[in-house]
Amino acid sequence: MSTAELIFERASALPGDKQAEALRFVDFLLARRTAEAEAAEWQKLLRQTQALPSARSLTDADIVAEVAAVRARR
Repeated sequence: MSTAELIFERASALPGDKQAEALRFVDFLLARRTAEAEAAEWQKLLRQTQALPSARSLTDADIVAEVAAVRARR
C-alpha cells in the first residue's frame, strides 16, 4: 500500500473536523514546499545578478548618487 493510500485510509477513520485539520496541514506542507522552491529560485537569480560585471563595479558612492538623483527628480 502506498503512503498516499495509507494517509487516505487513516484520514477516512477520523471525524470530519479532524479530516479538515489534516487537509489544512497537507495544504500547509504544499505551500511551504512552494515557498522553499521560490526562495531557491530568488537566491539563484540573486547570485546570477551579483555575478554580472556591472554589479561588481557598483560602489556605495554610486548608490548614494543614484538615490540622490532620483530624489531630486521628485
